[in-house]
Amino acid sequence: MSLFNLPLFSLPNCLALSLLLVLIGSYGVFRRHSLIMILLSVEVMLNGVNLSLVSFNFFRWGTTEASHYLYMLSIGVAAVEAAVGLSMIIVLFKNYNDISRERVAHLGERP
Repeated sequence: MSLFNLPLFSLPNCLALSLLLVLIGSYGVFRRHSLIMILLSVEVMLNGVNLSLVSFNFFRWGTTEASHYLYMLSIGVAAVEAAVGLSMIIVLFKNYNDISRERVAHLGERP
């Protein structure tokens, strides 16, 4: 039996899982104080969006390559976002020995 013939593998179920990933990621963005955890939560949200792109491509357009290109572009954006975010976190840690959300909120203020 193929994975694609299972009754659980349908467009509404895939979109529900995608929505769940986006909601978990947004919860992490709003509730975490560490910048690394916020960055990981953004990555979870991007994976939810990627899942919805691939699901729409498979269930609506068959085997066309349109959403695969969007998926690869999204993976590239996620890689750049992770690299830039981690480099900013490293600079913050070197300069201030703190990588919390509160430290970023007070960056422009003078001591």
